Amino acid sequence: MKDSIRWRLAYICLMLFLVPFAILPISVSERFGKQIGKLLKAILPKWNRVGIETISGRMEYLKKHPLWTSGDIQPKDIIDQIFANAGVFLAELARLYFGMEKDLMDKVEIRGIEYYKTAHARGRGIIGVTAHSGNWELMALTFGAKIHPVAVVARNMKKGYFDSVLERIRLQHGNRVIYRDSGVKEMLLFLKENGILGILPDQVVRPPHGILADFIGSPAWTTVMPAKLAIKTGCAILPFFTHRENGRNIITIYPEIEITADGNEAERILDGTLKMNRAIGEHIIRHPAQWNWLYKRWRDTELGGA
Repeated sequence: MKDSIRWRLAYICLMLFLVPFAILPISVSERFGKQIGKLLKAILPKWNRVGIETISGRMEYLKKHPLWTSGDIQPKDIIDQIFANAGVFLAELARLYFGMEKDLMDKVEIRGIEYYKTAHARGRGIIGVTAHSGNWELMALTFGAKIHPVAVVARNMKKGYFDSVLERIRLQHGNRVIYRDSGVKEMLLFLKENGILGILPDQVVRPPHGILADFIGSPAWTTVMPAKLAIKTGCAILPFFTHRENGRNIITIYPEIEITADGNEAERILDGTLKMNRAIGEHIIRHPAQWNWLYKRWRDTELGGA
């Protein structure tokens, strides 16, 4: 009972918190958002510690990668930027929640649209794989409003009223939500209708729905859903990512991930999953301060511990 009351109070506080960010000019809202990020860093020392530990374990690999352009930046500096970006993310979510997203969407740039058009023309549906990087909620809404509606594959939150907050954001501009644990048939039907599924596979998924696959140089438990759906339906897997650049949100679509036609089903699933992780990892290497390093991505592996 006490726990339920605590969550409801948190929900009410969140609503009150979002209002000023929705009505302020974007530039002012973002400045305040960065300050909120600093506050979050101060009051969430465990998240700060986890983030530094996680990225410290990857720094040697990151700096040796040919796509790395961030020089000698230190883990602490990256984490500082992540918290600042988290504050901006919250400020932007406020505008999305209250239906005041037009000014944000007008500033979004989409690159690589030709890869989407080629895949869509095949008529077998598209799985857009992305990451918890930049403002992925704004990316889905903008694509739905400007290009084609998207079905976002999501996990149920532990508290239903937070699901309602996210649904209010996600169910705009013709978009829809398919809940992962009960929606496989719905996903298959949606792909058959040449729809676009948006999946964020950069979280821990254990067997039987996940396998260990290399991710930024070390094995991580990874969902096999995108590869299995692509093999079953013949749909395309396209990497979609977003990042902030000079005050704008940039959506970049990359070439289709092609799963090998050789080998048995398990080998093909591994091939597709490895290629998907590689695409996500390369985006993170390009924009290390915009991915959620506060999450224990290598949990329950030799690298990540329990």
